[in-house]
Amino acid sequence: MPSLFAKILCCLLIVALFGCKESYKTEQFYAMGTFVSITVPEKNADIIVNARSRITSLEAAVKEDTEKFNRNPRYKPRPAVAELIERGSSYELITDGRFSVYAATISKLYGFPEGAYRVPDQSELDTALDNISRGTNVSLDLGAYAKGWIVDEAIRTIKEAGIKTAMVNAGGDLYALGKRPDRDWRVAIQDPKNSRDYISIVNLENMAVATSGDYERAFKAPDGRMIFHIFDATTGQNPEYYHSVSVIAPTTEEADGLSTAFFLINPSEVRAKCAKLKTPVLLYTVNGNLMKLCGWEKFEKK
Repeated sequence: MPSLFAKILCCLLIVALFGCKESYKTEQFYAMGTFVSITVPEKNADIIVNARSRITSLEAAVKEDTEKFNRNPRYKPRPAVAELIERGSSYELITDGRFSVYAATISKLYGFPEGAYRVPDQSELDTALDNISRGTNVSLDLGAYAKGWIVDEAIRTIKEAGIKTAMVNAGGDLYALGKRPDRDWRVAIQDPKNSRDYISIVNLENMAVATSGDYERAFKAPDGRMIFHIFDATTGQNPEYYHSVSVIAPTTEEADGLSTAFFLINPSEVRAKCAKLKTPVLLYTVNGNLMKLCGWEKFEKK
């Protein structure tokens, strides 16, 4: 399981902030279970306080409504969170049900998010799968895309202040607003097998990128398998296609949700889905193959 130090250094994406003509200020803090950084021009540094406040307040709202729903399924979340839950159906549709906002019904059997970790027996999984299919006795978790949504809302706060260039990065769920004075925002995608290396560099302007990987949260099972935090809601097992999936999209929520959704389906399915959605994708398969789909190359550093 990656160390906290590695998470601080990597956060899935390593943002290259160099060679700029205008001075920028970056503030880093811990929120949403990861390290968040907000980068704005030095002259606009005051907006960081408002953007950070927006992030923490929305995180609290999602957490509160999720916990209340899980204690009482009849609880009605506030409108923004209810809408967020509803949007999960689009990712479920893309994956033919393999994605589910109720996947925590499975993951908690394995001990996620914090342990104690274990491998549940098949009867436990069968019960959880049946509950998900019926929508009863389930556990809600919006972690697959809520973080991206919160990043988008922080960017909205920055834009409403009239700021034209900024970046918000929440542990790899990242939105690049505008561009630097001399270039686009440049983002390196971490190599999932070597945290000190990268597998791609992309240039972004008014776009988001997010990565899902099998190395973020994991434990070693007694049989030697590495069990990680992404589960197929139709099997109760980890998908076995990729080490990482990165997606570029117009919003961080979409990039975040699709990186998880695509992690659950095979490369042929990803190719067809990303062509329809017009979302560039980078797949790092378990066989060590790097697949750049649906125009990913167009965003890469030349």
